[in-house]
Amino acid sequence: MSRLHRLTLPSLLLFSAILGAAPAFAAGKGGAGDGDVQDQLLKEAGRDAGSGWIVGGGFAVTDPGYVGYSRQYTPVPLVFYHYGRFFFAGVSAGYLLSNGDHYRFSLMVKPEFNRLKASDSPQLTGIESRQWSLDGGANLDLFGDWGRYNVGVFHDILDRNNGTQINTGYRYTIPVGDWGLTPGLGLRWESANLVNYYYGVSPAESIPGRPAYSPGSATNPYVEIGLSTNLTDHLRLITNLQYMRFGGAIHDSPIVDRSGTTTFFIGVTYNFR
Repeated sequence: MSRLHRLTLPSLLLFSAILGAAPAFAAGKGGAGDGDVQDQLLKEAGRDAGSGWIVGGGFAVTDPGYVGYSRQYTPVPLVFYHYGRFFFAGVSAGYLLSNGDHYRFSLMVKPEFNRLKASDSPQLTGIESRQWSLDGGANLDLFGDWGRYNVGVFHDILDRNNGTQINTGYRYTIPVGDWGLTPGLGLRWESANLVNYYYGVSPAESIPGRPAYSPGSATNPYVEIGLSTNLTDHLRLITNLQYMRFGGAIHDSPIVDRSGTTTFFIGVTYNFR
């Protein structure tokens, strides 16, 4: 089964990594690793009344892990903008509380697109489709010559799943000619409420071969590799390949048939400066 879908857990996690953590992303005109335009825009936020733009788009190809699903093709917008301390990054919005040369602390709101549409898989007949939500929280970025580390804590603010998640990751960019090669690793912890909403099976949804299931929290480790380069003075190509292994609470769900998920992303951005 191959079709167009919304963002799911792995593709949203990859999207977040591309938007907020990969130091090679949107590098300056001098080539990969010669300066991060996104960083520069946010360094300026709160220090002047100006604004800056980076726009683009791409595609994520994901195996979400649900029973009966195969590849998902997800169009992904890439839009960065700041005005003062307020900023947009892709599908997220935020406010910079503190902004230094090697750190950034912000409050953020981002959508939780990890939803299950049961009609997309005949093997999920009887499962109620899950809904999107908005997560609010705080994110800390630390960066320097040693790489970049980020940690964010978010909670469902629309009370769709009443869940909490903690995302943390480390990435380091290695210049390879005009390219930037960025390996990374990280963890995504999800509370029992969040995991149960997206991967649990209620008694009303259970059938023979699909028992009721109420999971606890899950810790999902991932590894990734990114590759990026400037195509012109303003255009930049970015790619990323990520594998995330499901925590036991997700892997054991009767509506999941994978031990993990792989996502590939490719996109292009345009810097107006």
